[in-house]
Amino acid sequence: MRNWQGILHIPAIYLRGGFLLGAYAEVRSRRFDTDAVLEKILQHDKEGFTSFYERYRGRVYRFIVRQYGTGEYGKAAYYSTWRHLVVSGLGLKTPKDLKLSFYKYLGKSVQNPGGLKSVEMPSNYLPKDIEADGNWSLVLLEHFKKLSAEQKRFFLFKHEIGISETAIAKALDVDKKTIEKRLGKAESLLREAMKDSGCPVRHSLERLYRESRVVKPPASWDREIIDSFNMWLMQAEQPQLPAEPAKEEEPAGGLADKFGQFKQQVRTKLSNLGKRSETKGSRVRKFSSNHH
Repeated sequence: MRNWQGILHIPAIYLRGGFLLGAYAEVRSRRFDTDAVLEKILQHDKEGFTSFYERYRGRVYRFIVRQYGTGEYGKAAYYSTWRHLVVSGLGLKTPKDLKLSFYKYLGKSVQNPGGLKSVEMPSNYLPKDIEADGNWSLVLLEHFKKLSAEQKRFFLFKHEIGISETAIAKALDVDKKTIEKRLGKAESLLREAMKDSGCPVRHSLERLYRESRVVKPPASWDREIIDSFNMWLMQAEQPQLPAEPAKEEEPAGGLADKFGQFKQQVRTKLSNLGKRSETKGSRVRKFSSNHH
């Protein structure tokens, strides 16, 4: 039993064929403690962020590109999601809060801008090839493209991100019964479509979708995300300079105001002239008295 426990707690860096998951992340049943890694992110620890990223990068990538493709918008949405995780860690206190914030951003902020349609990912398989290979997961993805944007999001939250209907409802601020009803409708449509395509009944949606989860983000995206960690922190921590108050412009007066100002200037000049004359006369009188 001790030997088995030791295997469960080996550093994550040795798992998944040597693929880096974070040297100090605890592993439980071949999975690290998610809350412990999120706690590291709250402490602005790059290694903790790297561990979390390596664990969820495929899920987040598929969640986004299976709705919007791998073009400029899909890439921007992917980057902004991970930046949000880093930046929101500066203001939140618990792993639970950070996780919920991450799901909320993924479900609400990463959505279609006005007018942009979901992108259908091309397939290299023809129907007869799929039937010959028995790769029914590709058929499932073809039918998945026909779901509405809302149905896709609900389905991916459950089958890709791996959270419950209750968690989806909390992340999207939608009633749980609404989630259950619309998610059930999406799953029913997919089951019927797969049945009509000739897929054996023994293949469940869960199994078919699990077989499709082999797509990962490009290695160049991975490097850019990890390398951006410190930059995102610095950008978020820089104090914002207070904006200079706008100078109030003096209201432009009418003709009467301008004439009044001119009269006041003339009076001031005459008054100053009179003062200079009095000063000069007093000096002359003083000089005369001294001369005598």
